[in-house]
Amino acid sequence: MSPLASTAVPSDDSILSLAVEARWGTTAPVHLQIGEWICGLVVSGELVPGEKLPPERQLAEALSVSRMTLRQALEGLQTAGWITRTLGRSGGAVITEHRSNMDIASLAGLRAQLLQSAMSASSRLISATQHGPDADTRTALRLGTADEVFEIQRVRLADMVPVVFERSFFPVALFPGLLEHELTGSMYSIMRSEFALGPVSAAQEINAVIADAAVADLLEIAVGSPLLGIVRTSLSGNGTPVEFSRDLICSERLHVTVSGRIVSGVEPPEGSRAPESDQPTGYESNR
Repeated sequence: MSPLASTAVPSDDSILSLAVEARWGTTAPVHLQIGEWICGLVVSGELVPGEKLPPERQLAEALSVSRMTLRQALEGLQTAGWITRTLGRSGGAVITEHRSNMDIASLAGLRAQLLQSAMSASSRLISATQHGPDADTRTALRLGTADEVFEIQRVRLADMVPVVFERSFFPVALFPGLLEHELTGSMYSIMRSEFALGPVSAAQEINAVIADAAVADLLEIAVGSPLLGIVRTSLSGNGTPVEFSRDLICSERLHVTVSGRIVSGVEPPEGSRAPESDQPTGYESNR
């Protein structure tokens, strides 16, 4: 689990000492690596909200990069909400309280949503198995007693911070060989490109959940922390259930919203039933 944030504010000297020890790889632009390095210091508690970063010149020298490269990193961090920056002699970059954004009713992909407010978004595969479904999964996916499902468990991360634990179930009969694919990328892309069964809508149920020991360990939070639970059944274009998922969202780390839409511009008469949409409200998380 991540260390708790320190109550003591580190000095410029300690930050610069850490910067001197930082090393950059060759697989990604250096300014992105610097941004992730600073995010990692915040996650570990070595940088805390309200703390001011050293002056650009000093920090760039300690990191062995140009001030232009450092400014690119700081601009990315500011866009993602990790820092605020002010100009002038008394200005600088200050660490802020940070939460990435997620609209659980949006048709935009989860990774795409996270990247609007985070420097990076990734997935960590926990397990991938094949077995018989429980009663709720069998009902949601309209399976027979002899049918089996693939269960894929993943943790989604924003800026290297765990934000969502996913348990997704897919009918084996619809997706033969699914587990042979790369399972840390977009599951929906695989479902579309390899099986022509990409989800186009979803029915969802939202509940309040408390983190048990296993989930707390995966999300790197305290046991008993409040979570947002989403039970979702995703449907293909012809109405076939193609995924049943139980997601646990760390709402302390994600700013969760639910968008809506007006189905008809005409209000129904009082006492009458509102018209139903042909497509149920849902969201497509680029899983």
